[in-house]
Amino acid sequence: MSKRIMLVLVAAASAAIVAAPASKAALLCGGSLQPFAQFGDNNDYFAFANNGFESGTTGWKVSNAAVAAGNEPWSVNGGGSSSLSIGPGGSAASPKVCTALNAPGWRMFAHSNNANGPLQARVVFYGFLGNITGILNFTSFDQSGYGSWEPSASVPSILSLPLLTVSAQLQLTSTATSGTWQVDDVFVDPFGMRG
Repeated sequence: MSKRIMLVLVAAASAAIVAAPASKAALLCGGSLQPFAQFGDNNDYFAFANNGFESGTTGWKVSNAAVAAGNEPWSVNGGGSSSLSIGPGGSAASPKVCTALNAPGWRMFAHSNNANGPLQARVVFYGFLGNITGILNFTSFDQSGYGSWEPSASVPSILSLPLLTVSAQLQLTSTATSGTWQVDDVFVDPFGMRG
């Protein structure tokens, strides 16, 4: 297939996604849940495979991070007994997930186990060919606010999706030099830019 035909197909697919009514975009991305409603956030989110680490690190890319015992106490993702522990300087990258009309927002549960530095989060956007189309989101979770399990602040988007973007990935990095961060039950808000 020529590059020109491929570009036309990519552009047509992107236009179809952008033209989808907002009410149907969540369906394109896997459903509609409200896991943070009890915390005053009634936005619709979707889950993705192994978002609660009950299947180890399957689908995730990790460095100095491993699955540990301990689940967020509200069990918003159903029953579970595992979470991800990120050591000093460690990192974790989620599976790539679909995107909708506006750049997605991400939210999870986090717990600082005597970490002496923040947990940083960013979202990386990818095109049809796996190319990076943008890195738009940077959020830092201060360890002082996560002495016990807490729902994280949202990792918001600051711009609409870069042209021809089809997927996004959450990347977490511990800036601590001691202690660990635990994360669990990661969800995606397909309309992270709600305005």
